[in-house]
Amino acid sequence: MLAYLVAMVHAFVPMAIMAGLFLALVAGKGTNVKGVWILVAAIAIGLALGAFSYRFALDQGSPIGFRTFLAGLATVSVFLIVIVSASAQRLAKVPRSAVVGIGWVTAAGIAVQAMFTFLTAVSGQGLSVTSVLNTELILNIGAILAGTVVIAIMVALMFRSARDNRVLAGAILIVTAALQTFVWGNGIVLGLLQLQLLEVTSGRISFVAKASELAPLAVYGQLACALFVGAVRFSRRPRTPTDIAANRIARRKRLAAILAERRWWRGVAAALSFLAVTLLYHDLYASLPPSLSPAQAVAADETGAIRIPVETVKDGNLHRFAYVTSDGHRVRFFLINRYDAEHVKIGVVFDACMICGDDGYIQRGGEIICIACNVRIFVPSIGKPGGCNPVPLEHEADGETITIKVSSLEKGAKYFSEVVEIEVEDPVTGARLLNLTAPHQYEYKGRMFYFGGPESYEKFKGDPERYAGDFMARAYRVQGHQQ
Repeated sequence: MLAYLVAMVHAFVPMAIMAGLFLALVAGKGTNVKGVWILVAAIAIGLALGAFSYRFALDQGSPIGFRTFLAGLATVSVFLIVIVSASAQRLAKVPRSAVVGIGWVTAAGIAVQAMFTFLTAVSGQGLSVTSVLNTELILNIGAILAGTVVIAIMVALMFRSARDNRVLAGAILIVTAALQTFVWGNGIVLGLLQLQLLEVTSGRISFVAKASELAPLAVYGQLACALFVGAVRFSRRPRTPTDIAANRIARRKRLAAILAERRWWRGVAAALSFLAVTLLYHDLYASLPPSLSPAQAVAADETGAIRIPVETVKDGNLHRFAYVTSDGHRVRFFLINRYDAEHVKIGVVFDACMICGDDGYIQRGGEIICIACNVRIFVPSIGKPGGCNPVPLEHEADGETITIKVSSLEKGAKYFSEVVEIEVEDPVTGARLLNLTAPHQYEYKGRMFYFGGPESYEKFKGDPERYAGDFMARAYRVQGHQQ
């Protein structure tokens, strides 16, 4: 539901704001019903053409080319709207019908791009996963209808707020158009690079990367512009008459005008607040990837093992732990009771997957979910190899304690990419150094060794088996006391 609503806001709100401001500029108080319906028809035709273009682009296998072309078309349309709006005020010799007609055509061009953008954004979001009526389908359709209503209201609110102040309407139209041109311009450059019509350079790649991060923020600026227009209109509202002896009819008209302005301002504030809250919730919370629960740091005992009481992990919750290996890898693993309190079967696994890597797993309710691919893991299968199941971790269980040897965790370092700074030992010279600043390193049997200089590095490479065995035995013992 939220994905559809947010996609509609990004795609259609700029179009709605510009349409309302354009109406205010070219027609003002003289807008008639026929002119409004012409605008509605032009936008509807543009939306239909946008949907057709999207389907045609998919059939032709060239969505990037179509996206780039339509972004260019929309950019030209925005410039035309600004020019036409200025012509309506300054160029008296230009027939008003021609000015308005060109405006409707350019509005249709922007609508084409808006629909194409919306369909592209929701291409990975099906209305429903089944062919029957269900809650997901109802919510998604409801989001589309709600978005349509709010966006339509935005057009009316912008027109109402700006029709008496064409200078303000023109200025805000230029700012809104500039923000949207930035968004489309970034899409044009990216498309030309992808189509290899523009030479790929580090500067252009850097520009596209930074612009892509900033582009989603443009809609916030456009909403702020809309709020500013409404606030200016409200600040100039009629004031309550203070002359008690004033004409009663005039007084009542003034009060009616005041109430009307208050209703319009509340409408502006409500519509913009709804859109802003929706966007903020999506950007600051809903769109963020799930985060792992904190991992409890553990250390080996004098026997080179980690012992965890079964009583502390049999509650059915995911209990995450972290162990720093002798080469600095932070190895995460978790324990979970695969059944219930009366049938305790503890799954002991690395917090990593052979397929998806070390993004890890989270628990939502009674489900264990792989963060990387969003697959729900069958809890009783945790501890068994295969599929997207977490990698099994060798251990011993006696009914009261889970025992995990340090050697098993050391072997699991290859599944994890996080490395923390620790003091390590050169396996040849015994010199102490920091793993992250060691000048030389060498991987042997899935483990990283660090060296203080080229001499010890070359000696180890020449005969790694000679140095690795004794060193690993020492490392396990030292590791148990250091952590």
